[in-house]
Amino acid sequence: MLTMSTHGDSIGFLLSDAVRLMRAEFNRRVQRHGITLAQAKALRRLAQQPGLRQVELAELLEIAPMTLVRLLDQLAKAGHIERRPDPGDRRAFRLYLAPGAKPVLAVIGRTVREVRAIALRGLVRSERDTLVKGLRTIKKNLAGTAP
Repeated sequence: MLTMSTHGDSIGFLLSDAVRLMRAEFNRRVQRHGITLAQAKALRRLAQQPGLRQVELAELLEIAPMTLVRLLDQLAKAGHIERRPDPGDRRAFRLYLAPGAKPVLAVIGRTVREVRAIALRGLVRSERDTLVKGLRTIKKNLAGTAP
């Protein structure tokens, strides 16, 4: 049973620490390939949802639009993304993966699997399933409380 006797053992601290450590390990591994966690997140999102507007991507990544512009400039310069005019709004651009993104996405996918395997090492299948079920419940509970 989960006890809440110390702050370090509280579910919030444990989740926060686990996420921080997973992000740090992921970032350490992808930096060898010349990309950052933020760039990887943007590329993965565009792979899932091609044609997003810059403002939509900024919202999904929970970053400021100006921060995203710099990140997109880096990705465009590296040949990973393309900005195309939005046919519905001539002031806006839609974002698409460029052919140069394919090898980077392979690195990102492999790194995600490696870090996940490290994080879940020592947990049997039933424990993994229970963990995922519990996290989904927490997410659902908290998603319904937003103002």
